Amino acid sequence: MKRHWIGGLAGLVIAFILVGCGAQGATGQVESLSPDEMRSHIEENDTAFILLNNTEDKEDRTENIELVEEKISSIDVKEINAKSSAMLDNNLKPDDLGLKDIQFGTLGIYEDGKLKDYVSLRSVDFPSEDSKEKTLQEFIDNNAS
Repeated sequence: MKRHWIGGLAGLVIAFILVGCGAQGATGQVESLSPDEMRSHIEENDTAFILLNNTEDKEDRTENIELVEEKISSIDVKEINAKSSAMLDNNLKPDDLGLKDIQFGTLGIYEDGKLKDYVSLRSVDFPSEDSKEKTLQEFIDNNAS
């Protein structure tokens, strides 16, 4: 009997934790897509946030993904790395996926398949990391409505 009571209490605590996490609101995420998934996503969605990486360095790619995930709260971002084996082995360019006019190392927003705006994530484009983070946050705030 005691085991059932403890098990029930543990289940109740877990339920409260899950409800509490959900009550904080939805959080956005960055999801890496294959070339075919990216092409379909651009074609099937009126609005799409796209992170276009172009690096063989896993650490650089992870830094960009984590930076974007820190700043987004209620939007989902799709990511593709132009230097991935799926892209290189098939000799694919971003244009082949419907990603026209976007630069490497940027977060862009597409509306009806056309690039509306983008923001650089390259440190060389900013005087400081704080400036880069502030610019990214402003971009998200202005485009996430």
